[in-house]
Amino acid sequence: MPATFVTLTDTGRLRSSNEDALFARPPVFMVADGMGGPQGGEVASGITAKAFEWYMPQGEATADELTRLIQKVNERIYRQALEEGRLGMGTTVTAAVIEAGAVILAHVGDSRAYLWRAGNLTQLTEDHSLVAEMVREGKISSAEAEDHPQRSIITRALGVESSVLIDTIRVPWETGDIFLLCSDGLSSMVPDPEITAKMGAGGDLGSRAQALVKEANERGGHDNISVVLFCPDGFVPAGGASDADTGVIRLPDGVVAGPEGAVTAQKPAPTHAREQKTGLLRSIGRNWMFRTVPGVSIIAILIAAVLFGGAWLGTREIYFLGVDHGYVTIYRGVPYDLGPLSLFSLDWRSPVKFNDLAQDEQDQIGRQEPHTLGGAHAIIDNYLAEVKANQDKAAQQAAIKGAGATGTTGTTGFGVAP
Repeated sequence: MPATFVTLTDTGRLRSSNEDALFARPPVFMVADGMGGPQGGEVASGITAKAFEWYMPQGEATADELTRLIQKVNERIYRQALEEGRLGMGTTVTAAVIEAGAVILAHVGDSRAYLWRAGNLTQLTEDHSLVAEMVREGKISSAEAEDHPQRSIITRALGVESSVLIDTIRVPWETGDIFLLCSDGLSSMVPDPEITAKMGAGGDLGSRAQALVKEANERGGHDNISVVLFCPDGFVPAGGASDADTGVIRLPDGVVAGPEGAVTAQKPAPTHAREQKTGLLRSIGRNWMFRTVPGVSIIAILIAAVLFGGAWLGTREIYFLGVDHGYVTIYRGVPYDLGPLSLFSLDWRSPVKFNDLAQDEQDQIGRQEPHTLGGAHAIIDNYLAEVKANQDKAAQQAAIKGAGATGTTGTTGFGVAP
């Protein structure tokens, strides 16, 4: 029996656009969560989805194929971001390929893969996020991570650097297994025990997908919500959910279609093809620096220095909001690290206490969205005005309450003498 599947995506209750992209064509499934706004995040996740549209597993080395494919996608997004000046443009990706008896997963970022088996839910991927690393290192607890102000900061994404580390895993499947791929719009809003409950309610894949998305929205819907459910052996029917899709989900606008826009997981070109160099490339190939280990090392260091220097200079005009010692803070740069080097620094710690802000404003800060310096200060000015208004209102209410208490005391203690 062929595999059954459903895909479902929802903008959520706070976002105006959907930066997620999904792909599903057995045996291949994928979810991507873009970042960088509608002009960046949607493009990055769309490029990723388009690449999978042209991908077909070729043999036994599926993990290697997925790795090559995702590396090529990373290079394309990174190059386009540099050409268009869209620093911070990127996307997560979690992909799955069904093989005989196993599912191969490839993963970058904080979109997740879960396995539902016999009433139990298992998270298969590890989040590449700052908070997840803090939990793994024992710096904070899992409970603290759920409400941490920096829980949305990811440590790996496609398009941020010229290369990316990709996790792969092989998971044997059994009859009736259901695999769930999702963006953090689901996993950040709905805790695992509740995902377990929704999956355990039974029904076809479509009804379960709808239940998960509905739960995420009922809990606030702070982000785009995307879900892919598939059963490798088709034991669980897909169903006919009206909001779900049992084919390829929509791709964002702005993604070039056609084979010329595709990214494939082809094996390296034959030696004779790689050696067909002309002009400058041929003369470079004869240069000793490109034919010896020390020479190549020197060139690699110089290229890395130029790339890092350019990236670092580019971040000097980007700012984002974060939290430092409980106060809303403006950071300069982008919220990423290149190895031991940070691409951001503290610019100004405001007098606004993070805990004095409303929940949606705290969530906005947690998303680490890029701003100009003027834009960041304007947001904080709004926060200051709001906090002051709340303080003035509280003071007025206290004064009214105090005046009432004083009047009562005066009437009782200094009433008309009998």
